[in-house]
Amino acid sequence: MTELVFRKEYAIHTYETDAGGLAKTVTLLNFLQDSAGEHAGRLGLSVVDLVKRNMTWVLSRYHILFHRHPAMGERLEVTTWPSGKGGYFATRDFEVADPNGGAVLSATSSWMILGLERKQPLKVDDIIDVPYAIDKRALDDPFASLPVLSARDSEIRFRVESAHLDWNRHVNNAVYVQWALEGVPPEVLLKRRPVELEVSYRAETFYGEEVLSVAQRVPGAGADPVYLHQIFNAATGTELTRLRSRWK
Repeated sequence: MTELVFRKEYAIHTYETDAGGLAKTVTLLNFLQDSAGEHAGRLGLSVVDLVKRNMTWVLSRYHILFHRHPAMGERLEVTTWPSGKGGYFATRDFEVADPNGGAVLSATSSWMILGLERKQPLKVDDIIDVPYAIDKRALDDPFASLPVLSARDSEIRFRVESAHLDWNRHVNNAVYVQWALEGVPPEVLLKRRPVELEVSYRAETFYGEEVLSVAQRVPGAGADPVYLHQIFNAATGTELTRLRSRWK
């Protein structure tokens, strides 16, 4: 039987770092996605496996706590495991550490299984009827609804490019996060780094469409700036993603 805890090593390459020589947020998110996909494949439950059954995984929520931002050349070990399932959701958690065991990040995520024909969620227990989860969470989060903006401090537009798409022609989940983070002021974006991210994926967008990323600084949040973000389809106004970010 395939182990329910999966570990994989990654190296941070030059092209995966920012102007300060530290791993980009998108880089670390891609490590999480890659490890989750490989582990799901070993369990016979990857996107490829599910597509053959006319269904697919859809990422619903993310909560990521960055303990530190690793530098170019560092090697990391990602540990991931399915942490629960029930109703229409399955959770998967992550821990990332350096070779000395130092914590780099902790994360939890929530996923749905979507039927491709009707684009409707399916009950996870109807699809996964084998022992699947370990009763352990890297972050204890019930995934309550994230707040909406009450004002717009900034707005920035992006066009969905071919480079944003995965092999299944969906915009990579890390791209939405990048679109959101670009909405904070330069004095935060270029001089600080996110230490906590909460993400709610709500709808998809497609190649060639335009999206609008809006952000609002939360007043009275303390020394570490906190921002609320929403991403919309610029033409239809459909909300695509909702986020909250904390910076240090």
